[in-house]
Amino acid sequence: MNEAKRTLKQRAFREVREYFAISLYLFVVFSTFAFYKAVLLAEHNADFAPHGFALINALALAKVILIAQDLHLADQFRDAPLIVPTLLKSFVFASVLTCFKFAEETAVGVFHGQSLHASISVIGGGSWKVILAFSVLLFVVLIPFFGFTELRRVFGEDRLMGAFFRPRQLLNPPPPAP
Repeated sequence: MNEAKRTLKQRAFREVREYFAISLYLFVVFSTFAFYKAVLLAEHNADFAPHGFALINALALAKVILIAQDLHLADQFRDAPLIVPTLLKSFVFASVLTCFKFAEETAVGVFHGQSLHASISVIGGGSWKVILAFSVLLFVVLIPFFGFTELRRVFGEDRLMGAFFRPRQLLNPPPPAP
């Protein structure tokens, strides 16, 4: 159905569904990394349990992704081979999410009475290497996400979802007997 012909209720339902799908994807990724970090630190007798932060980060960053998509961020290469918009969107959105995370952590620190400098130093210990690693990590994590998004745009949501979640016999029924 054309986006212009959808009712407000249909558009809202689609946005909520999209929000939860993005949030779930990010939550799985962030939880996996949190689990990995907890296992690594446990080997060195350090406690670490940020699994709740994985959910909060996933929900916040999913909303940022939806807003950036609604602003048609990095949509200028829609007709290029799929690798181009996939990598471009992954890069641009990773940059946006890194900036958002940076601003969020800074605002939280200032809200809690820290100076701006102290708030910034909390982010990855103030190290540009940690911020760069976070950005690269987001870029890599977003490649399959935007690859799937671009495939869905080209092939249509029903065909792509069917290819992933329906038995193949239903997608390619045998030709009728002569």
